[in-house]
Amino acid sequence: MDPRYSAQDIIMCDLCQKAALQSHCELCQINLCKDCVGEHLSDSSKRHNVVPYKHRISTNYPKCPTHTHKHCELYCEECDIPACSFCISSGKHKGHDVSDALKKLSSKKKDLERDLMELEEGIFPTYEDISLDLNSEKVTLEKRYEKLTTFVNKQGENWHRGFDIIVNKRKYEINEMKNKHLTKVNEQEYAVKQITTEVKQCILDLKKILDSNDASLISVYKSRNVEFKSLPPKFNISLSNLSRHRMNKNKLHKMFVPLSELSIEIDEHVYTMKTPEAVYSAQVRPLLDEPELITTIDTGYKELYSVTCLSDEKIWTCGNDKIMQLFNLQVKLLKSIQTKS
Repeated sequence: MDPRYSAQDIIMCDLCQKAALQSHCELCQINLCKDCVGEHLSDSSKRHNVVPYKHRISTNYPKCPTHTHKHCELYCEECDIPACSFCISSGKHKGHDVSDALKKLSSKKKDLERDLMELEEGIFPTYEDISLDLNSEKVTLEKRYEKLTTFVNKQGENWHRGFDIIVNKRKYEINEMKNKHLTKVNEQEYAVKQITTEVKQCILDLKKILDSNDASLISVYKSRNVEFKSLPPKFNISLSNLSRHRMNKNKLHKMFVPLSELSIEIDEHVYTMKTPEAVYSAQVRPLLDEPELITTIDTGYKELYSVTCLSDEKIWTCGNDKIMQLFNLQVKLLKSIQTKS
């Protein structure tokens, strides 16, 4: 079936356009019916390679951009580009190592597959984790600054209303510092989201290339994995702490401890890139040195024979009768099943 036409269409011979195809020429990349194979092979100027259509190599030779009537059957290792026989014989690639284009493209396709796996299992999850970490930092930041603001408010409420101007001044300073802090975090979060979007797009592009099996796209693909592995630094910001003082009307301004300057430190080695092995190992939790009692469940059995964890929250039990019972950690019976054994 030809996806360009309706489901009932049959792929026809590229030469006569009358009979259904049976064979395929790997060199010329054309489909042939039984009668046209002999005519095609009569052209002795080329080394044709006619095979049954179902045995054709799915990856096509890319067309030569210089000699449009030729296909790039070779690959220049030094120039890292496909080349046709005319390009090689022209002397442009003189002294360069040359390999078969299909083998090279097949090798590059494996590189694409490795890039895709690294993007999906390592790079993209790493940036997702960084985004979650930044979001969590913002929540913590909001709570800590809220505590600072609440502290100042309580002091202001204990003092005379005439002191409100000082309280409001301190609140303004905190809000300014908070905005500066949030600005730094938002800038990094935006940058991480941008990169995350690019990584996601690279994944989609790679899948599209691999699904299409288009040799031209495979040959011009350039990996960005090294670029994506350069993770952003983590900002370590020191926050001011306020402490209580006895009210001194003569030294009111000194009652508020001045806020220290906003300190932002850059740590280049906090975030680390995930690897498929690390993703797997992170899913396997280490065993405890000592058992930890989480809850006690009265199963009702006179003799408890077996306990199996369905999940971290649900447990199957069976005893000396024909009943299996499913409990949760809140000691609630979720399900009871009559068995034959």
